[in-house]
Amino acid sequence: MKNPISLSVRRPRTVIAAWLLLLALAAPFALQLEGALKAGGFSNPRGESVHAQRTLEQAFKEAPNSLLVVLHDPSGSVQGAVTQARQAVQRPGVTAVTDERTHPEWVSKDGRTTFLQVGFTGDSTTVQNVVPDVRRDVRAAVGKGVEVDVTGGPALDYALNVHSKEDVTRAEMIAFPVLFVVLLLVFRSVVAMVVPLVLAGFTLAVTQALGYGMAQLTDINSLFGNIVSMVGLAVAVDYSLFIIKRFREELAEGRDAPAAVERSMRTVGHSVLFSGLAVVVALSALFIPRAMSFTSIALGGTAVAVVAVAMAMTLLPAVLSLLGHRINAGTLRRRGKAAAAADAAPQPGRFPGRPGLVLAALLVGFTALAWPATQLTLRVPVASASILPSGDSARVGMERIKKDIGIRAMFPVQVVLTADAKDSSALLKTATSVAEHARSANGADGVQAVSTLGLPAGSLPQALADGTGLDAAGRAAVGQLWAKVGDTVVTRVLVTPDADPDSSAAHHLVSDLRSHLKSETGPGVTAELAGATATGSDFDSLVLHSVPLVVLTVALLSFLILFLAFRSTVLPLLALAFNLLVVGASLGFLALVASGTDHSINSVTPLMLFAVMFGLSMDYMVIMIGRMREMRLDGAAHRDAVLGGLARTAGLVNGAAAIMVAVFVSFTSAQISIVRELGISLAAAVVLDAIVIRRLVMPATLLLLGDRVWGRKHRSAAPAADSVTGTAAEEAAGATTVLPSTGPELPASGSLLR
Repeated sequence: MKNPISLSVRRPRTVIAAWLLLLALAAPFALQLEGALKAGGFSNPRGESVHAQRTLEQAFKEAPNSLLVVLHDPSGSVQGAVTQARQAVQRPGVTAVTDERTHPEWVSKDGRTTFLQVGFTGDSTTVQNVVPDVRRDVRAAVGKGVEVDVTGGPALDYALNVHSKEDVTRAEMIAFPVLFVVLLLVFRSVVAMVVPLVLAGFTLAVTQALGYGMAQLTDINSLFGNIVSMVGLAVAVDYSLFIIKRFREELAEGRDAPAAVERSMRTVGHSVLFSGLAVVVALSALFIPRAMSFTSIALGGTAVAVVAVAMAMTLLPAVLSLLGHRINAGTLRRRGKAAAAADAAPQPGRFPGRPGLVLAALLVGFTALAWPATQLTLRVPVASASILPSGDSARVGMERIKKDIGIRAMFPVQVVLTADAKDSSALLKTATSVAEHARSANGADGVQAVSTLGLPAGSLPQALADGTGLDAAGRAAVGQLWAKVGDTVVTRVLVTPDADPDSSAAHHLVSDLRSHLKSETGPGVTAELAGATATGSDFDSLVLHSVPLVVLTVALLSFLILFLAFRSTVLPLLALAFNLLVVGASLGFLALVASGTDHSINSVTPLMLFAVMFGLSMDYMVIMIGRMREMRLDGAAHRDAVLGGLARTAGLVNGAAAIMVAVFVSFTSAQISIVRELGISLAAAVVLDAIVIRRLVMPATLLLLGDRVWGRKHRSAAPAADSVTGTAAEEAAGATTVLPSTGPELPASGSLLR
């Protein structure tokens, strides 16, 4: 028995007191987590578009962040409210306020809608914090007759943070009562039901405190809180379920509490340890993209898994040692000896008579269900408010502009060209070429560049150099398109798409312009794309390029973990194959029920689903195979070990799956679309994994492969009846395998680690 477990059994009160002290210290920091989280993170920090945006801010003195204050007067002209709104938005950090006086096109045709652009010098987090104040002050200034909504990047991020917190709270309020019922049905004991829920609450609180500490060292966004609750509730309750279930079995067989804890931790405890390690490994792979959204998920998932395992390996044994037979207190019905022994008694194992046919049919079904996933488009919404609930002010404002005025001109694709000042002629030539190409490009609605200002081509170089021949309006126009920064000259070509910035057409326009720039950029000229669509395209590319490395890393490390657990090469390979089947099928299901008209989902969702599901599904694999292997090492024939292990763990896995499904379904109520997508896909994945893979596909595969799955060391001469398919009579009868009610004592060499 490991030292931490030995300490938990010998000094349970000391261990429990230490955890309670840790919880008391963690609670104040856990309560501050929400304020420490940032928004955003859906961009590639090393992407071309991010660098190009910094170049624009430096060259044209553009505010790094801005808010859009949308005004709408249902009763008539809104222009009378603009002056009051301008005054109300003024505050420290505001660098410029632009409105319909310089941009007449910012007023709707009926005159009832307009907006102001308010530029800030502060970073996104600073601007997010003033969103409620700006909205309140403008509403007070313009009066009740004018509807005021504040939108723009920081406002959307602020709303995302607010609703993420609401989603977590709502999901937990749904999940805990459902878990209460599920655990009560599984254990039929009030005490056994309460223990996992208390440990789950402890796990969330400690992890949230750790999250606050992490947020002081690096940027973490609101997905941290979602993943902590989603994964934390699932693994904390499941790990407790596995251990408590085995502990009750050992008590029913007549062992005292210390011996029951020791045996439970030596068998199921090791399974939990490897399951937790698999979760940590799978979610750690999300550090690979090095984007804040994925890093936040990786930090949250790995932290909560480590805390859950630590509690399961130390606090839970201590609690069980103190409770002993009182773990069965508060039963829903009288537990006679036969009923108490039911936890330890396996039920007859049955399996269809033709495992090969069953397996082939199921593989066809999984392939068919996964097929719709091939039609999905991965796209992060960077210029859309659709990720937010329909009534949110930031979404209402953005959709008001889109409907009444149009947002395409607000989100142009910007071709940013830079060159040394001595190469300004090459820069001008490239800008002219890009503008000419963009005019005829598919998806382009308008182009603005220094070559489109109407100046004679011969006088343009001199006009750009010193303003010769330009009036005030001309100088202002040139100043927005051509700038000198030190020894470098920067110009930009603004290409307005003919579709919304998050559309497929706008993304195709970005791809077209990038292809043209690769072949047409002049010598000494650097060309990059900026703008919302380019930023989204860069992030999507980051995700796609990260997929092979993430998948390979998870697969390789998971293989090594399972190889150490089972001392077999076949079983880890089967685990990888089963998980890929589940991930593909669940993505296909998501494509059928949750994708938009263009079959697009957030590009974060597939990698999140892969990592989370790959880690969590190892629970079932390790628990079920561990029990089968335990029986095989105790001398059972291969077929008896497979079907007997399946029979002994089927109810346990069903309960664990019900818990996970309850947790994930609770997140389908989320207002944030990416969380809702993940909840839907994970719930579907768990159902497919627990019911179809573990009850049908896995045993069919094990029966077909035969004794070789256990590795050479543990093969032994099988009795004649232990064939792959059993005797014809057995197969025709359903191949019922009845095992003795209690198995022999598992020797030390029969540990899962052997």
